[in-house]
Amino acid sequence: MTRLRGPGLPVHARGFTLVELIMVVLLLGILSFFAGSHLSDRNQANARGFAEQVASTLRFAQKAAIAQRRNIYVNIDTTARRVRACLDASTSCASPLASPGGGSLDITGASGLTLTSGATQFSFDALGRPSFTSNLVLTSSANGSTFTVTVQTESGYVQRS
Repeated sequence: MTRLRGPGLPVHARGFTLVELIMVVLLLGILSFFAGSHLSDRNQANARGFAEQVASTLRFAQKAAIAQRRNIYVNIDTTARRVRACLDASTSCASPLASPGGGSLDITGASGLTLTSGATQFSFDALGRPSFTSNLVLTSSANGSTFTVTVQTESGYVQRS
């Protein structure tokens, strides 16, 4: 039989004290403040994501050049923050390279980003080698954070850092 103390409460009833509840709420507030400040910089996340997309696009263009045994051209438009892979050498990209998911292999960075590049167009040959004579560095930046994509001269190796 359970003994009751007071108006209908069992003797062994337990709960949290007011001090414990205040400490938990305080800790959750501090954690949410720091987590929110890291998640709120959308431009930095966009710059990192765009650099990853550029690296993936360049890798795919290189592999397509090797698989198709032909030149694949990459057009870089820094003012429009746009990178396109094409089958032709025209800057308008009359014959875009098809992406694995369908459509053309054409990526555009979000507004608020800056894209810089040492070239406006280059190609990968049938062996996957790029057509430039020194390493190509593409930079995606926003709010002081910079993410780079480097294409090596000799091998065409695409590296994101």
